Amino acid sequence: MSEDESRWSDYSGVYVTVAGDDIQGYQFYTDFDAILEPSAESLKNLEWVKQARRVVIGFDLEGEQTDLESGKTYPVILKSAQQIPTFIVSVDTLSDEYQRNGLDSIALKNESIRSIDDSKGAFYMKNGYLNLVATFDYSPTQPTYFLLYYDGEKDIDVVNKRLSMNLYFNNSVDQAYHTISSFISLEAPESVYSKYLNAGMNMSDSIELCLNVNAATGSKQMSCKLALKDLLLP
Repeated sequence: MSEDESRWSDYSGVYVTVAGDDIQGYQFYTDFDAILEPSAESLKNLEWVKQARRVVIGFDLEGEQTDLESGKTYPVILKSAQQIPTFIVSVDTLSDEYQRNGLDSIALKNESIRSIDDSKGAFYMKNGYLNLVATFDYSPTQPTYFLLYYDGEKDIDVVNKRLSMNLYFNNSVDQAYHTISSFISLEAPESVYSKYLNAGMNMSDSIELCLNVNAATGSKQMSCKLALKDLLLP
């Protein structure tokens, strides 16, 4: 779909998490808690979306609906989509697997990003994904890696309802000559959720998330509040 066509969408620039299948249909869970159900016909033009995890979309509402409200479900006609860079690896540095095979690779290979957007609303957790805007160097011919890592004991503080995590970045080259600012999504580790739940918390209870980032200007800590359910995929 061309840019000209996507400009005519009722809504554009909506960040969503993709769930569902060909049998039961697909759902797009927005970052503001509305659920969108794209028509099968409109998905035919953008089949790749079915395999994506996070996308930013443009769409029309079916029927006479004009406004989107949190907690409600809407049938939509998908008009455009763009994949969000999404990273699904997280590492508990105390896990047996990392202790046996990690070879301290996180400490040895972690690089600094240039900066991270700390403006209001630019850093948040929703639908099982931590979302942020990072500026970093990269090479068009080599893979870029982001992941979340944490200490499975000290970083999961169920008493004070606090979760600390760290951002890992590696661009696979010694010298990168390209720089980009990008919205990215990182999948939260599901095991973290169960530890808070086992401590007696409810899905709607609030915790504080702190993310430690190595930036070119020095170490930086981001923080935000989230409901426990925000750690879960739809």
